[in-house]
Formats: sequence, C-alpha cells, structure tokens
Amino acid sequence: MLANKLVVLGNSYKKLARAGVGLAGEKGFGVGVYPTRALPVGFSELPGTQDKSSINYGNYNYSDGSIMCWIPQFYYRIGSASSPNYATYAANALDIAGIDSYADEATANAAGFALHRAFYNGGSVKAGFFVDKYQCSNNSGTASSIALANPLSCAADHNPFSGLTGSPTNTCGGAFAAVKTRGASFFPVSVFIHSALAMLALAHGQAASASTYCAWYDSNHVINFPKGNNNNALKDINDTSVTFTTDGYPNCAKTGSGSNLAKTAHNGQTNGVVDLNGNLWEIASGFVSDGSKYYLLKTACDISTLTGANTGATGAWGATSYAANYDDMGATFGVLEANSSAKLFGVTTAQVFDNATSGAAWKATGAGVPKAGGAAVGAGTNLMGMDGLWDYRPNEMCPVVGGGWVAGASAGVWALYLGIFRAISNGSYGVRAAYY
Repeated sequence: MLANKLVVLGNSYKKLARAGVGLAGEKGFGVGVYPTRALPVGFSELPGTQDKSSINYGNYNYSDGSIMCWIPQFYYRIGSASSPNYATYAANALDIAGIDSYADEATANAAGFALHRAFYNGGSVKAGFFVDKYQCSNNSGTASSIALANPLSCAADHNPFSGLTGSPTNTCGGAFAAVKTRGASFFPVSVFIHSALAMLALAHGQAASASTYCAWYDSNHVINFPKGNNNNALKDINDTSVTFTTDGYPNCAKTGSGSNLAKTAHNGQTNGVVDLNGNLWEIASGFVSDGSKYYLLKTACDISTLTGANTGATGAWGATSYAANYDDMGATFGVLEANSSAKLFGVTTAQVFDNATSGAAWKATGAGVPKAGGAAVGAGTNLMGMDGLWDYRPNEMCPVVGGGWVAGASAGVWALYLGIFRAISNGSYGVRAAYY
C-alpha cells in the first residue's frame, strides 16, 4: 500500500490512502478497494473496481449477480474546533479519517476520533463491510442487488418476500430469511451500517466545493444531501429534475432508476450506494425493543447469525435474545423518549450527534440516534435534510430507515421510523443486504 501523504493546510490536515475511504469532497470518497486480493468466496471485481475514475470503483460482483459496495473502516470526529469545517458547521462539523490515519484506535480516540460502530461484529473489528448498491429484488428466487429491477417488499401484492426460494414470510421479520436466499452470511442492513453511510454523505457535503465529485452538492447548503424518490410522483421533492421509473406499484420505483444516478448516491458519484433517500423504507437490524426498553446489538454478537424469529438465542427478537445479544439502553436513549412524536433531525445550531468515542453515547451515534436536544418536534435543519425521526417503542420493534416514496422532505439518509414491529406487512417496506 502506498504510504499516506500528509498535506498541511493551515491548521487542518488531509490524509490520503490508496485503499481507504478517501478524502471527503473528492473523487472516490465513501467507497474503497477491498484490502487484499483474496476476496471472500463468491465475490469478484468488476472492470474498474480499483480505478477511482471508474463508475465501478469500490463496486464488487457477487455470484448471484448482485452489485455491492465495499465501505472501508473509518474514524469520525464531530464538532472539533480543529475541523477545517468548524467555521461553517461549528458543533456539527464532521471529519472523516481513514483507518491508516492513526496507529491504532486509542491514538485516534486521543485526537477526538471514534471508530464507527458499523465496523464491529462478532467480537472483532472489521476492515469494512459490503453493502448492496441497490435495494433487493427477486432474481429467480434470490434477493439480489440489481439495477432496474422491481424491489422486494413484505406485502403479498408488491414483489413479496414470499416469492423467493423458501417462501420467507411477508413480514418485517421475514427480511432475514429473504436476504439469506443469497447466502447464510448476509443480513438486513443494520442501523449501524445505515448510519455509517449517512455520516459519509454528511461529511462529503460539508467538504465538497462543487458538484464535480458530489452531484447533489448545493452551494447554498440548503438541499445538500442525496436525492431520492420521495414526492409520491416518482421525483425528488427537493430536486424535481431527478425522476424515477415506476415498478408498477403506486409510485414505487425500480431499483437504481434515478435519472441522475449520482444524485441518488450516498457519495454523489455513480460508484456509491443508491436509493437511501425514499423509494421503500428499508427494514433494519440491530435495534429492538420489548415495549419497555431499547436494546442495541452487542459488538460481540455476529449479526449474520440472527434470524427473524422471536424465540431462542439466535432470533433477533425475544427475551432470550435480548439478554444474550443486546445491550440494555434503558427506557430512554439519547433523544428517544418513546413519546410517539414525529421529530425532525437538527435543532438550530445544536449538536445533533454525540462525539463520544465510547460508551452509550457512542453507541447512539453509531445507530443514528441523536443526542438529547439533537432532534425535536417542529424543528429540523437543512444540514440534516429535514429528515424525520418517529419516536416510538413498540414490543418487537423493527426499525425502518430512509423513508418511502410518499415521505416527502422527511425522507432522507437519516430518516428513522421506530413505530414498526416484527409481524407487520407493508408494501412500502423493503430490504437491502449487507455482509461482513
């Protein structure tokens, strides 16, 4: 690997690494190259996977035809006066550093940087994760990540999970069996992975100075975030020039059908993860409730071993699993109060996410949960896309993220709905797979 090159700009610094997550605001940021040539079984490179100028940079093919993006480890820092973006964003200035920027995690922590929760699984730190570029669709019985396909949902009348091999149930819990039609190690995208993608988008927007490497960039910083199918008319509510192709079900769109694909990607480039804003809400794993408390998956748990059941130690839900696999976060957690309110991310210039490098506050940030005072009813900021947070705590809670095609401005990469539970069926809830 090429040695890092340190570039000093006043009091700020930038570090570049060949196979890292890249430099916010620049070409190739937000995806990367798998650290070794020995890819996991079933994965292969695409033409241009290692070329930052290619639309396939950081993109990999799985044996079923799925396209997945590799997201390398990264550290983040929030609200530091040393941030090059502090003058503009103050408490919400966000810096991303590649894993090669520090000798180890302790050194990074001492500099105010935290390793994102998305890179912990099964008791170890991972070099990164693969995540579907597209929402899952039915590919001859397999839940695959393929462009211009009809996305799966957990409803019988809309490309149902039950149409896959093994007939997974048409419920939110059925998402686990649905993605495992691709392989036992796949799992529904976790709240941690979704948060990591949203954080990369936020940092990219803050660092960009033009649309060259960030297609959705807005110089006025009003609509400076990824676009999506969210206005109930196959367009983006903030940028109606971004249109989508219907899948034939109300105003749901085919996967990756945005007329300007880069504007729908987390990194504003065609090599990024698309459709994180709107289209279908995505069923997410790793965050549950028993109706009284919130629970977040332990870093020691291997998320790929969980199923959609509500019994036993490997079910994602149920008392046995909560005790074995989850950390008890209490009856209130960060900004969450289980008051059935529709909040919006951001309150004036207040810090949205905690900058802790460990503990409960670090876990909250890793799950995309704002700190107390970071979201409120009737608030919301352009910085956070005016994204919605629906604060509930039902038994067998199953979060959905990103927003649907009717969610309007409250859809977005940070959108988080906590009023859904395991047994619900709905034509606007789909799934995206991930893999460690």
